[in-house]
Amino acid sequence: MSGRFEIRVSGRLSERVRAAFPGMDVEDVPAETVISGRAQDEDEVHGLLSRIQSLGLQVVSLRQTRGEAGDGAEQP
Repeated sequence: MSGRFEIRVSGRLSERVRAAFPGMDVEDVPAETVISGRAQDEDEVHGLLSRIQSLGLQVVSLRQTRGEAGDGAEQP
């Protein structure tokens, strides 16, 4: 399960919380924050979800996308 992932969490993240996701893109969208980037394997995805949980964030959605950031290509 490697590839590019997008995780949406409720609300806006502070700069301190944003810093907990080095190497990831963190973008504010209405009512949510999108954390996206590449994961090399399933363990890395689980580690990211564990970090989100430890910060007390509420996951709205998780999806795997294809392609690189900004190319608009998505996997259904």
